Amino acid sequence: MSATNPSAVYFPGFNGVRFLAASSVVFHHIEQFKTIFGYTDTFTNTNEHPVVYQAGRLGVALFFVLSGFLITYLLLAEKQSSGRIHIGNFYVRRILRIWPLYFWIIGLSFFVFPHIPAFHIPGVSDYAYDHFWPKLAFFGIVMPNIALTLYHEMPLCSHTWSIGVEEQFYLIWPWLIGSLHPRRTLLILASIALVLAGSFFWLRYGPGSTAPEAGTTMLMVSDFLAHFRIGTMAIGGIGAYLVFKKHPILNVLYSKPVQWVVYAVLATMLAMGVRIPGLNYEGYALFFAFLLMNLAANPNSVINLENPLCNFMGKISYGLYMYHPIAIVLCLYIIRQFLPYSLGFSIILYITSYALTTLLAWLSYEYFEKQFLKLKDRFAPGDMPVKREQLAVGSR
Repeated sequence: MSATNPSAVYFPGFNGVRFLAASSVVFHHIEQFKTIFGYTDTFTNTNEHPVVYQAGRLGVALFFVLSGFLITYLLLAEKQSSGRIHIGNFYVRRILRIWPLYFWIIGLSFFVFPHIPAFHIPGVSDYAYDHFWPKLAFFGIVMPNIALTLYHEMPLCSHTWSIGVEEQFYLIWPWLIGSLHPRRTLLILASIALVLAGSFFWLRYGPGSTAPEAGTTMLMVSDFLAHFRIGTMAIGGIGAYLVFKKHPILNVLYSKPVQWVVYAVLATMLAMGVRIPGLNYEGYALFFAFLLMNLAANPNSVINLENPLCNFMGKISYGLYMYHPIAIVLCLYIIRQFLPYSLGFSIILYITSYALTTLLAWLSYEYFEKQFLKLKDRFAPGDMPVKREQLAVGSR
């Protein structure tokens, strides 16, 4: 890996991180859809099943941290290599990677799936046409997180809220990184993470947050910030900065005793379903950034996610994320025609949902997304075609 040559940037194990994050979201949503269809109360019973409740949320947080890390590192490398960041090219690359599949899913969800009985979701599809055009407008300008703050969710595409958050992150990040003096970067990244996390905490838990006069407006703002977790991406950016600058603190963070202690604490927190009030995303983001820093540049990392399976699943992880609700609902529709709810029902649902999701993601990558990725390489930084399957987008 070279900090001065973006063409040499490749972080071993990052595809494995994508695979783990996507799998956590799929697991979370399988249980959520089972609950929606009346088969269990696993998703809503958060005290008895904290792992289920947190899996998807932390999977998305991991995606965000990964996105912040990769994009920040690539921008820093481009700035050091060519003296500036070609922001126009940066946006074209983001558009070519994200928008085609995003708008494909949005189009299907708004205009096709509501007319197919197999995709009807109890208690959700009933509101598909409420505020239809305003919702479509917000989804159309890639602000699904705003639409979900103001209106009912849209079946089979509400999970794209995270795409909106990432796109909004991209609106400010290259300008920030491009204009900063290197010594100020770390301070700015940390400040963004702290301010956003603190704002959410104050709005949700601070004085007056539960007062009647606070009403809907404060709740909507706090709900918006609950999803607008740019702070987690900033934490990923801090990790990228430390790795890029080869900061001396890495000597401590890379030691095996420190790694074992940190991962043991993380595993315990995950197993116990520990939730950090107001700062859950950012709290776990620190652990995720630690993992990424070790995978990225520590030859003595105690975790190794570099293998053919992880590389393949990581390569199609954007499709895994985008298609999985469609696959889950379709599999549920078919399976419940033939089987009563049982352990076998759940096992078959998991197997078929993940298999169909993988198939759809692979077909999409090979025959749809790749056509845009070929165009995207024309806008690589300078004359340096980065490994696009690795750095196409942090979370995807």
